[in-house]
Amino acid sequence: MGLVVAHSSGKFDFSVNELLVHKSSPDKVYTVCWVFPKRNQIALSLQRTRPTKPIILPVGGDIDGDAWEEYERKPNDFTGSRLYCSETNEKRAIALAKYDKIKPIIESGDIELYVKGDLGGLQLRTYVKEARLTVQTLYKYLNQYLAFGSHPLALLPLTFVCGTLRELPLNAKLAEQRRIERGGNYFGVKGASDDYLRREFTAEDLERLQKFISKFLPNAPDHKLASLHGLFGATLCKSTTTVFGQEEAFTDPQKRLSINQFSYHFIKHVDHVAWASYRKSQKHVQNNNDISRGKAQDYSLGPSHTYEIDATRLNLYVVSRIPAKDGESKKRILGRPYLYFVVDSFCSKIVGYAITFQEGTSAVKKALYNAFTDKVAFCERYGIRINEDDWPCHHICIRLLCDRGADYKKKLFDDMVAADLLLETITYATAYISRRKGSVEVNFNASDLILFQQLQGAVKPNPAKDAAHVSNDAEVDIVTLNQLIIEAILSFNKRRINFTRLQTFDVFEGVKPTPLSLWKRHISRRMGGGIQKPKELVMYSLLDQEVGVVKKDGIHLTSNKLVYRTTHKGFQSWQQECLVRGKAPEIKVRVNPDDPRYMWFRSEQFGNEIIEFTLASHCERFEELLQQEIEEVRAMEKRSTSINNKDRSGDRIELQESILEAQHAIHEGGAAPKVDRKGIAAGIKENFKTEQKLEVAGDVIETRRVFGTSAEDYSYSPESSSNKGGFDDE
Repeated sequence: MGLVVAHSSGKFDFSVNELLVHKSSPDKVYTVCWVFPKRNQIALSLQRTRPTKPIILPVGGDIDGDAWEEYERKPNDFTGSRLYCSETNEKRAIALAKYDKIKPIIESGDIELYVKGDLGGLQLRTYVKEARLTVQTLYKYLNQYLAFGSHPLALLPLTFVCGTLRELPLNAKLAEQRRIERGGNYFGVKGASDDYLRREFTAEDLERLQKFISKFLPNAPDHKLASLHGLFGATLCKSTTTVFGQEEAFTDPQKRLSINQFSYHFIKHVDHVAWASYRKSQKHVQNNNDISRGKAQDYSLGPSHTYEIDATRLNLYVVSRIPAKDGESKKRILGRPYLYFVVDSFCSKIVGYAITFQEGTSAVKKALYNAFTDKVAFCERYGIRINEDDWPCHHICIRLLCDRGADYKKKLFDDMVAADLLLETITYATAYISRRKGSVEVNFNASDLILFQQLQGAVKPNPAKDAAHVSNDAEVDIVTLNQLIIEAILSFNKRRINFTRLQTFDVFEGVKPTPLSLWKRHISRRMGGGIQKPKELVMYSLLDQEVGVVKKDGIHLTSNKLVYRTTHKGFQSWQQECLVRGKAPEIKVRVNPDDPRYMWFRSEQFGNEIIEFTLASHCERFEELLQQEIEEVRAMEKRSTSINNKDRSGDRIELQESILEAQHAIHEGGAAPKVDRKGIAAGIKENFKTEQKLEVAGDVIETRRVFGTSAEDYSYSPESSSNKGGFDDE
């Protein structure tokens, strides 16, 4: 509906703010907001929730399709209307603030042009710019001002809509009294049947609903409105009664709410952000509905300034390099390892990674160690030859950005500071917002799509329900997986394009928007070459701390029982001193759980020199294994030893039986005469020596013959050998 104008055949006597009220529908009221006596026209505006622009009609004409005679003229009663009676100090301030926005139009007289529809677009844009409003909001204020009396208080917040700001009755009894006073009318739409529950929403209902939202909503099994309505009725709509002296609970009809009442007031009072987190998880809400935007690059001054680190469990099952027990050719499935990526925030370059079955600080340190050290030697370990320019990164970062996982504890930061790596701070991203570490998250997704999903044993996004478990097809071991990831990282750093990482002068000078190109260009310009530390210091700072026991044959680790030795003279002297004094002290050493070949120790006792230990020769079978594989081999050896002990025990029993049988046969052949042992002791010893020499010589010849060496090279007489118990080659 809009403003209307009426024709009059008599003398023009209309005035502004006069009312035209429909005789049959008293709620249909028009305000005369402007008059044009010379043209015998008036501008009318319908009083409604959202008044529209006035329209001009001749006096006596149809008003919105109704005949002129169906309306009667009345003086204005704005002072007694619901709108003006709702005035409070707060609402008055709101109305005056709105009036100040349209005051220039009113005082300039351009309000008449607006009513006529002649206010030009240029003038309108000027008012909009001065008032700092949108065009729609300016229209809204002008239309309400004209419809309700052309007065500043006409801009009071509209309160005449049914139910708005209506004070709730305290309880059902008072609500029923109000219904009777209204003439027996209910609020809301009548139900389709007589069984439809109809009663007013009360303050007691609101209190119970708020209790439901705070106490029951977070743990509700289903967050659909219908389910919540049922849960509300089952939990907070109960009353008790006494039956045969015992109290019993029952659902009270006076407390029940209709589904419409519950839905309306629930949506009105619930915290929608919290409700969404209950329905979809807080992580989903933070990642998809959070309004804040930003990236770690905003706080990065250049390459190696800020590193982002994060971990994910690979969608891939890997197998062990160690065959399964009982000599089977099929390899054992180890499970799904964790992949840690360290990415430079400035240029989005992957500067380090780690694949491990471990979680926690030790895994983080392994990834950081890879990021802080040279990559040429690391890649060569897996048979991949690169130049330093292919992966140029062995720099210590100044700032580390990570999430709030348990892997990144304060102890991690303390260790790096204690080792003097000059790491200034560890910054924790907002919980559950993965895009705050967008650089590392993108690389996880790309690796999964391009690499891991192409391998046997990959976990597919939507597997068939009747499909065999993907672990049955696993065939990639840790070494092969490292080789593939290194090749993928080299490709990502060299080929990935991201123009948002370019700086202004990069565009002018034609720098490629790849991580590798940006790193090479800005590592010296912006960061002065970056911070680099000796490999030994980085290694000692970031590797795992273990306890070792100093013993005679070396340092025994308490975790995996491996033995390490060193050629360091000072440590060997101290080790000898501990042995002589009968002590076996414990020392704290550093190890790499995925490379057991070396161990390191540092102490003020030896001038803070980092002493390197190597795996003892009798433990060299473990040097290329992972910690988990070492444990597997240990278990296999224990099983083998146990089986061998059992067989050995059986062999001993059989040997004793053979010995007893031989002795029994000797005794049956007759007892040997007794001799004077003391008298012939010296002769016996001499005979033994002679026979021993001959036996040894014969044994040597037999050994040489067995292993392919001819006995003709030796000056030994077969004849004398035959005569004196030797061996004849023929």
